Amino acid sequence: MKDTMEEIVQKLSNKAVEYAKSFNIVFNYTEDNIKDLEEILEYYSNDLKESMPTEKQIYSMSLIWGIYLGQLLRMHIDSELSWVKEDVFNDGEIIHLKYGDSRIFPIDKVHKRLINGKMDNVISFYEIIKKELSTEVSCLTNRKY
Repeated sequence: MKDTMEEIVQKLSNKAVEYAKSFNIVFNYTEDNIKDLEEILEYYSNDLKESMPTEKQIYSMSLIWGIYLGQLLRMHIDSELSWVKEDVFNDGEIIHLKYGDSRIFPIDKVHKRLINGKMDNVISFYEIIKKELSTEVSCLTNRKY
């Protein structure tokens, strides 16, 4: 039997909590964790240059840390955000957050952070989404982040 989207999200989020422990960081779903997540991603971003992982390995890291980032968005910014897996760009299904017709891509953001380094900081991503959603929910209509 296939796992539901919520089960997949929970399993990956639990992995992030476990992996954070190896950095002596406690992920407890507080907003302070966004800074901790950025610290972890900085470590991995620097490590990628030396360890040369495969794209599949980078995607696995992006999935785990991106799900945790998305869970922080859901818990602290808007619980109406829902995880979905759908074909958004006509090139295959991807997991992302959806709110009405709007979509947020925390997994892709983490992937960019790992590849591009600090220029794709997840703290600023989180703050932008938070500002947009808390200022006016209707401003999200048909926007892609």
